[in-house]
Amino acid sequence: MLVTWIREVADEPLLFNGDPDAEAAANTWILGTDASAVAGDVVAAFEETARSQSERAVALGRTGTFYVWHDVQGGQLRCSTTSLPRDRLPFGAKLDLTVSLAAIVEGFLGDPGGFVAWSDLQEEPLPEAEFVLPVWAVEIG
Repeated sequence: MLVTWIREVADEPLLFNGDPDAEAAANTWILGTDASAVAGDVVAAFEETARSQSERAVALGRTGTFYVWHDVQGGQLRCSTTSLPRDRLPFGAKLDLTVSLAAIVEGFLGDPGGFVAWSDLQEEPLPEAEFVLPVWAVEIG
């Protein structure tokens, strides 16, 4: 089912108006888990969707970026399309744009996710290192 949902992204309305907030609201898709998903199939579906989004951008006379990331806190795989270049994606965190799509997908598929009871939480010191979000991004158009 996950592969089907990814491919359906290419048929969703696409907003390219130069407003990153509006584009994020209209062009971001949240994908849940699928126990039967195979990493190679998910990667292929995203690559196919990126090509389709690029064709759509060309038809609109626009350029931009299609990108994918694993929202670890939400237990979700997310993708979005923006008119921004890949080095200006709308995140507040530092990004690692060198990560492979396969690594992101495998991280998502290997994440057990789920509920953590309040009593199971343990206080830990904040990490000293800056948070870096792995994002696979490809320029389109």
